[in-house]
Amino acid sequence: MRVFAVITLTALLIAAGACPAPAQGCDLAAKDVRLAGGGCAAAWFDANLRLNELQAVGTSESYKLQPSKEMMSLIKMGSSEDAQALDYDQPPIAAQLAAGARSLEFDVAYDPKGGLYKYPAGASMAGELVADDYIAAMATPGFKVIHILDIDFNSSCVKLADCLKSVAEWSRANPRHLPILIALRSNDERTPMPGATKPYKYDAAAFDALDAEVRAAFKPEEIITPQMVQGTYPTLREAVKAGNWPKLGVARGKVLFLLADNKAKVAIYRGARASLEGRAMFVNTDDKSPAAAFTTIENPAKNSTDIIERVKAGLIVRTFADADTREARKNDMLRRDWAFASGAQVISTDFVVPNTRIGKYQVRVPGARVAQCNVQLAPGRCGGLDPETPESAAPVQAGGRVP
Repeated sequence: MRVFAVITLTALLIAAGACPAPAQGCDLAAKDVRLAGGGCAAAWFDANLRLNELQAVGTSESYKLQPSKEMMSLIKMGSSEDAQALDYDQPPIAAQLAAGARSLEFDVAYDPKGGLYKYPAGASMAGELVADDYIAAMATPGFKVIHILDIDFNSSCVKLADCLKSVAEWSRANPRHLPILIALRSNDERTPMPGATKPYKYDAAAFDALDAEVRAAFKPEEIITPQMVQGTYPTLREAVKAGNWPKLGVARGKVLFLLADNKAKVAIYRGARASLEGRAMFVNTDDKSPAAAFTTIENPAKNSTDIIERVKAGLIVRTFADADTREARKNDMLRRDWAFASGAQVISTDFVVPNTRIGKYQVRVPGARVAQCNVQLAPGRCGGLDPETPESAAPVQAGGRVP
């Protein structure tokens, strides 16, 4: 019966184009990829590894561009520490994905009528000339991608719709990619400065519109939703506790969204739902919530025990290898190494590729792979291969370095 089930699953995945036909003699029931047989790695990963059993790296503030010289001078007048924290940029979205980023983050401001953010107050104070194409993009209705309102506003994709379009285009051109997590955070805090923009506050209507924008960018079959993971379980929390995350064979080529926001915003987004029924996004919440599937623990060096506990409880944990460029400027690997050792599945950084103005600091999965088997949940099962492109990757030592 077990052999029949494995054969049936494999046949379904092949028919759906989810994985290549395995070579004759593959043992897809093997306990790790090395025992599956030659040429069987891709099929073994698709049939055996679940989404939460991976570890991958992604970017924070994925859209961010370098502030202008004029703006940097203005920021330094207020705080040299703040200026240093903002003195970096990210490559274009497609370049980040090509470099191995499998999570992205966008800070989104609600602008249903358009035009609210086209003249940043900080630009006027700094004497910075705002580009015409920026003003034109900001004039259109829809969600805008801004790091700090009126101050750090230069983005590689000003409109959220354009950011998501970049992801969708890259994804469709690379259909075997591992799932991409897209974290969204509502940006509705007024910056304390003269003439600052008064943003629209997020309410239920704003979050409904955000869900609609997410669904407009991707086909239904391209998104992993909370309802899909919950399945027939009473709550999402019970589903992930039971390990109901999708296997790679059905998760490849897809995206999933996370509302990476505070408790008040999450409560508005959930409304009266038992979990997240009908919603496009997962939410960042504590592990006791019926909607719990993701949680964020920012500092893995200080909170590794908490991360390990939640990873083993079935949650996907998002953590940060660096913050405010501090680690990059010192080439300090402590947080990065603890992040991998903790088993956090999503490790965010501002430096998937080094910033030559700052130094050589970079965060990648060991062995320059896109992902690895989770060191807490599935140690050794990947056999040193990359779950995204296993047949073309040379075996390397698995696992992050333990501090």
